[in-house]
Amino acid sequence: MYRRSLAAIALTATLLSPLAHAKGEQSLRVHWNKSSETDLGTVMIGDFDGSPESNYLVGASYGYQYSDTLFTLPIEMTANVGVQWLNERGYQQDGYGLTTFIKAHYRWRLPWTEKQIRLGLAEGLSYVSRIPMSEVRDFATKDARSEKLMNYLEWTIDVPLRQFGALEGLFEGGAIKDASVGFLVWHRSSVFGVFSETGGGVNFMGFSVEAKF
Repeated sequence: MYRRSLAAIALTATLLSPLAHAKGEQSLRVHWNKSSETDLGTVMIGDFDGSPESNYLVGASYGYQYSDTLFTLPIEMTANVGVQWLNERGYQQDGYGLTTFIKAHYRWRLPWTEKQIRLGLAEGLSYVSRIPMSEVRDFATKDARSEKLMNYLEWTIDVPLRQFGALEGLFEGGAIKDASVGFLVWHRSSVFGVFSETGGGVNFMGFSVEAKF
């Protein structure tokens, strides 16, 4: 556990270091997500099977774009920090969470149109003050327990709004350069037992709104 904590601190420092000197675009995202029993492999295509607890979270994250390419590819890179409030629906006391992560973004133009969607995939760390009940149950089926500090993945698909002519005027001359609405998967896992004694995790699926400055 001591070595894992040191590794987590080192990884957190690495994830947050771009925030200290980056001069790129900034963003603020708010999101609502409900706990799901769906596997990560199918959750990315919108498959949803709600957990029996029906617990959910409300979160916000701040991002800083530190590069507009990844190994010369047109993939924008951001460093991010996020906070969450986890509503446990009376099964246990509500909890709070903190995430730090690096995220890659790719703009994909839809075939036969000039419109784009923005795909995002993030990797980092998640710490919660109280392990979500749906996650507790997932580990209990394996006679194991989860940990407050776990690996974090985030997957998003957004629709930028400025590209629509009727909305472009909303962003002229203001502090907000663009905004988007989309779908977000918030995922905690042990990475096959790296962060806990066995594999396991939890998905929260929902919607988000992001503003770019």
